[in-house]
Parts: sequence; structure tokens; C-alpha cells
Amino acid sequence: MNSDTATPAVKYSKTQLLIILLTPILVVISSSALYFSGWLIPEETSNNGTLLDPVLSVTDFGLAPVEITDERQWQLIQFSPNCTQACLDKVYTQRQMHIALGKYQPRIQRVLMTNTDVSAALGTEYPQLNTSGVRMSDLSQALVSRVPANDLTDHPVFVVDPFGNIMLYFTSEHDYKAQMSDLKKLLKNSTIG
Repeated sequence: MNSDTATPAVKYSKTQLLIILLTPILVVISSSALYFSGWLIPEETSNNGTLLDPVLSVTDFGLAPVEITDERQWQLIQFSPNCTQACLDKVYTQRQMHIALGKYQPRIQRVLMTNTDVSAALGTEYPQLNTSGVRMSDLSQALVSRVPANDLTDHPVFVVDPFGNIMLYFTSEHDYKAQMSDLKKLLKNSTIG
């Protein structure tokens, strides 16, 4: 083979080499600057419930810390120190919503925190509902300061992840569809519980 017919080697200039090497560095620096400056970060969220940021813990209710086991579940904790008819109506709605979750139903445990004896009112219609007593003095200052007092008296339903973190709650202003939307989104995207 003749050396005259060989393809010539492509020569890159130093400028082209610098552009190729500096492009990834420039992208990382500019994206970090945009992220930490807060510019171009959307303000709105896709949730319907009230987000708690930073999250609270079940210990803020005076409950024991969650044990991390293979059987851990998400929890819906309805906080109703005085369970009146409005509370019982909410318990019914939560049961219907739990049933409507379909394939996600086994991943959720429902808890009613109340001081009222509701065993006669609930009877055997709510076999998957756990009840727990509550003392207002057991509530942490973090919970009391971050959840408005009128929300705490509105029989809120707190969403607790399998690690015991409370990140979201619903009041009476959040209807059935809004709660279902948030719960399905959480359970679909979660790999825990």
C-alpha cells in the first residue's frame, strides 16, 4: 500500500479541545448556580393537602417511634381528641377512601387518635381502624406551632410514611378526590411500605 493513499489524520486545534473539555464543567457550574439561587424553580406543587416542610414525626403526637420492619405501612392518622358526629363522618369517609384505593389498600393502616370512647359508635363496621388515646400535653411544640390551631380542631388526617415521618395533612377543605389523588400519587411513587 502506498503512503500517499492513506487517509490523513484529523488534527484538532487547541480551541476545539478546550470547548469539548469545558462544556460539561460549564453545564455543571451553571446548573448548580441556578439550583442554589432558586431561580427557575417552580413555586407551585401538585399536591392538594397541606405539606409540612420540614416533616414532623409520630413522636410529635406522643406516640412511640416507628419500628422499622418488613411489615411497616403508611398510616393515616385522624386526630380527633373529642370525637363528635363530624369525627364519625370523617372516619366513615376515610374508610370509604381506604377501600377505594384498591391495590394500594394493604399498604395503609388507619388510626383514630381520640379521647372519646367510640367503640359503641364504631361497632364492628371498622375492623381495620386502630384507635389510640391522645393527651394534648403530649403534643410537641413543633406540631402545635406548625399546624394551625383551627386545623387541629377540624379532625385533620395526617399522612405518615413507613419511617414515621408526617409530611402531609388534610382538613375538611380537602375533599375525597383531593385526598385520593395525593394518596395514589404517594403510593405509586413510593417503594417503601
